[in-house]
Amino acid sequence: MDLLVALIIFLVLMGSVALGALVAAVLWLRGLRRSNRVVPDVPTAAPLTWLATPTSGARLHRRLRAAVLVARASAETAETAPHLAGIVDELEAEAVALDQHVVIASRLSGSQGRARMRGLATQVGRVEQVASQVSTIAAQTQAPIITRGQPAALDDLALQLENLAEARREVIDVEAAAGVARVSPFADPDREVVTARPRLEKAPGTPTPG
Repeated sequence: MDLLVALIIFLVLMGSVALGALVAAVLWLRGLRRSNRVVPDVPTAAPLTWLATPTSGARLHRRLRAAVLVARASAETAETAPHLAGIVDELEAEAVALDQHVVIASRLSGSQGRARMRGLATQVGRVEQVASQVSTIAAQTQAPIITRGQPAALDDLALQLENLAEARREVIDVEAAAGVARVSPFADPDREVVTARPRLEKAPGTPTPG
């Protein structure tokens, strides 16, 4: 009888350990998938192997993730420039759509695939440039001796976002001509892209340009 009780207790303990390990594995896999997304709340078709593999598609995917991360983190630190959050929202939408095109291009072989990747690499570079400018403006908002939220810089950001949207529309047209179906909810050529062009007042004590 004692042996039977001990066996039952052992089985219960082993079952609990196995269940705990299973739950931990599921949570770990969920976290891994989330960390592979360009935007944490938006699912991606990019494979988990792209977290580390050296392929051209994986590198572009990681560059998009890094750019969005830099832009979002910078905007969150710029409490005196809340308009940057809207700009980053648009940048994230463009990056998510671009990431889907990278996934599609990675499935193409030969010269066609290489040509598509070169074109996408140029657009990824533009995303990185916008993210860098967001970071610069965010840093400037924390320096009182520098003009905060310079209108010219913000206008330039908005223009670059418009250029990104236009370049993405061209990619969509090429894919449509090749019979490739769009897979991104953001990749709608008819979606109106509204760019933020906020007007900010200069920080007190900032000299007026002569």
